[in-house]
Amino acid sequence: MNTHANELKNCLLKIIDEMALSSDIFNLSGKPAFCRKSKFNFSTLIQFILSFGSNSLGHEIGEFFEYRKGFPTVSAFVQQRKKLSYTALEHLFYRFNECTFKKPVLYKNYRLLAIDGSDFSLPYNSQEDNVMGDNHFSTLHLNALFDVCSKSFLDVIVQKGLHENETGAACELVDRISEKHPVIIMADRGYENYNLFAHIEERLFDYVVRVRDSDNSCMVSGLNLPKTEEYDITKRVVLTRHFSGPAAINTEKYKYLSKKSRFDYIENSKSPDYEITIRFVRFLLDDNTYEVIATSLPEEIFSMEDLKEIYHQRWGIETGFRELKYILGLSAFHSKQENSILQEIYARLVMYNFSMLIAQHVKPKEKDLKYKLQINFTQATKICLNFFRYKGKEPPYDIEATIQRFLLPIRPNRKRQRVSVSTCVVSFNYRLA
Repeated sequence: MNTHANELKNCLLKIIDEMALSSDIFNLSGKPAFCRKSKFNFSTLIQFILSFGSNSLGHEIGEFFEYRKGFPTVSAFVQQRKKLSYTALEHLFYRFNECTFKKPVLYKNYRLLAIDGSDFSLPYNSQEDNVMGDNHFSTLHLNALFDVCSKSFLDVIVQKGLHENETGAACELVDRISEKHPVIIMADRGYENYNLFAHIEERLFDYVVRVRDSDNSCMVSGLNLPKTEEYDITKRVVLTRHFSGPAAINTEKYKYLSKKSRFDYIENSKSPDYEITIRFVRFLLDDNTYEVIATSLPEEIFSMEDLKEIYHQRWGIETGFRELKYILGLSAFHSKQENSILQEIYARLVMYNFSMLIAQHVKPKEKDLKYKLQINFTQATKICLNFFRYKGKEPPYDIEATIQRFLLPIRPNRKRQRVSVSTCVVSFNYRLA
């Protein structure tokens, strides 16, 4: 009945059991930690962290152990998780991706990968050095590489908010991609960076990145682009460490990079210049504002409308972050310790990919309706998480049929004004009971 879902769950549990055989490499205590009998042995501890929601720890433990007589205390869990390195969950994330990887879903023979970052507000911890401002504000920044067609996180880099460097992390994520298919990297404003573009082109990938067009410090300033409302023009830019010579005469073509500017392909002033060709496309949006895209895709193959469609799909990573935070509970951490918080971040990433692999396998039935239907991924994620927590061999319901009951209409060109709101830490005292 649940063949595909059971295969994925068994795959995940098998990886955890394999890790348990060499659990010493994930032990932080320096003493034997997971060898004796314990209600929180290595495998159970990992499974419990994976099953977290946004409830209090006491409630989470009670639910996981079904309130059976003698279920472990919160103190017992806290002591055990302190011995577990977050690298165990990190290893599980990459290993699960590796074991479940199949032929990727392509868009016009390209794999669409989005790069973006999201902040996570942390409970104040006086022992951590990652504290900013008089209000003791502390964050971690999650940089992610996301496959928008298969709805899965492929790779991540976690940085302390005090040392956040999105473009540097993006370059590293690009360098770590192992891909045989042509790739298009998509990113929002804030990633308009010559170094990132060069890293992408050196990997023989392409990019579609939104850039600013109303700031004197932005990339398009000084390139003598048309003053028209819409344009599609290609520019050759020469990056140099030489302040004098051609760079001083032809400032439109040459871009001087100071010693402080990171560019990995020009080491110093004695190194040769680096030439890069960038296509800039400016077009009108439905809300009567303009958007500028920088891309390496050729005009003969990808029209302005194609670029609009490709960039629009970048929104999938924003949806992924929302589901991580507010559906899987990553906005409510269960610890102040950085190691424990990193455990929860990688655990939520594993469960997100686990849920999407099941949900993507479900195809909505064709009906004669005004709009086509799609899976409600919010409900699907909750159903898949409940399935993972189930202790028996087979849950008393058909997972795919249950997911089929929660469908949403696809309304083309539907838009809503995006409202930015500040977020704060969810206090340990104010959790779902």
